[in-house]
Amino acid sequence: MSNIKKVEIPLHVGDTAEFTKTVTETDVYLFGGITADYSQMHFNEEFMKKTMYGTRIVHGILTFAIGCTASTKIQEQVKSPVPSYGYDRLRFIKPVFFGDTLTCKYTVDRIEEETNKTFSKLEVFNQHGDIVLAATHILKFFPLEEDK
Repeated sequence: MSNIKKVEIPLHVGDTAEFTKTVTETDVYLFGGITADYSQMHFNEEFMKKTMYGTRIVHGILTFAIGCTASTKIQEQVKSPVPSYGYDRLRFIKPVFFGDTLTCKYTVDRIEEETNKTFSKLEVFNQHGDIVLAATHILKFFPLEEDK
């Protein structure tokens, strides 16, 4: 027998949210400064010209962070203050280049009422419609504490 207090989950299978952003050189430089990830993949154009990519690429984690905004958007849609429970099966499928416009799509895939969780697909596409990142996002809904 479970002692998990059931809450009303404000999402339904098929609910979606999207977020679009063009990744700039400034975004990459600021992210590199915050994380101290100064890999030549992101900062050395001459080096990258000699690789299969031919130019600098965006940090994978920056792409992921931009994608996570779609999960915030769906929570805003349903006015839910629920924090993220985590991500599973994160895959970096294709490189993202400076100037790419990313569309992040969030789709509720499954609801687990007995644990108050939702499982959603996070997919990030570039301006050509190519999927560049995929992950599963989990939200766990908790009862809000009463104001004292």
